Amino acid sequence: MKVIDEQLMNDLAEEAKKSPRLRKNYNFHQSLQDKCHRFLNALEPGTIIPVHHHPDKDETFVILRGKVRVTTYNDKGEVLESCVISHESGRYGVDIAKNVWHGLECLEPSVLMECKAGPFVEHEVDGILETKPTKDIYLAGGCFWGTEHYFKQIAGVAITEVGFANGHTANPTYKDVYTDQTGFAETVFVRFYPDVVSLEFLLQMFFKAIDPTSLNKQGHDEGTRYRTGVYYTDPEDLPVIEKVFAEEQKNYHQPLAVEKLPLQNFYTAEEYHQDYLDKNPDGYCHLPQSLFEFARKAKEHK
Repeated sequence: MKVIDEQLMNDLAEEAKKSPRLRKNYNFHQSLQDKCHRFLNALEPGTIIPVHHHPDKDETFVILRGKVRVTTYNDKGEVLESCVISHESGRYGVDIAKNVWHGLECLEPSVLMECKAGPFVEHEVDGILETKPTKDIYLAGGCFWGTEHYFKQIAGVAITEVGFANGHTANPTYKDVYTDQTGFAETVFVRFYPDVVSLEFLLQMFFKAIDPTSLNKQGHDEGTRYRTGVYYTDPEDLPVIEKVFAEEQKNYHQPLAVEKLPLQNFYTAEEYHQDYLDKNPDGYCHLPQSLFEFARKAKEHK
């Protein structure tokens, strides 16, 4: 993740303290808006901007240009909803409701275009400074619709995104991957807060959602695209991964059929696949509803 320029944000906060209340047209004071533009225009993909709205103020409406995933959390850090704002999806803005946190993750460099109601500068800018460290892991557990929905329920998971991992073609579509000729596995990108949930616990939860001895088959779904795997980007995570694999192997006579590999590549799936079961509550899923309830209640013992 890109480290936010602390000096720039300090300057922005100081400017906010001097700025008058938002004008009747609800736009920023121009000099402050220019600073925000320069700041957000420098963001790299993967940067997360936490935004909090004061409980006594009206909604804030933030309009961004570029592809941005917006995740809403309650005051316990639990995910309420997640969506992508982009030109492709036709969505350019998001309502920042009262007394909730939003994580704005840049999927490509983006610019804050407009902010209405608020006031943004006195409350949300302070929130930008309160960044929390995150870690990433990529998990293939069969059909990615259910696997994503499962991990979204776990406290401490910040962002999920479905896509295709460790294949041998460029920019595959869902139809391409469905042929089983691309080498890709349906995979869920999971970004989490390590101070809330550990990688070890997430992997233990992963094994509860798969049949780890089944090769290229989970539930009724069959094919190499449905193989299971743990794909990591940080070599320092490998000892934890190996520990969990070793513990799980003790529960089975046959060897685990779960890949344990560095991430070679990952391509985001089409937008209609993202948060699929939120959009289609009655949609197909190879995982039972009871497993989602289990994930919502699961707590790590520290």
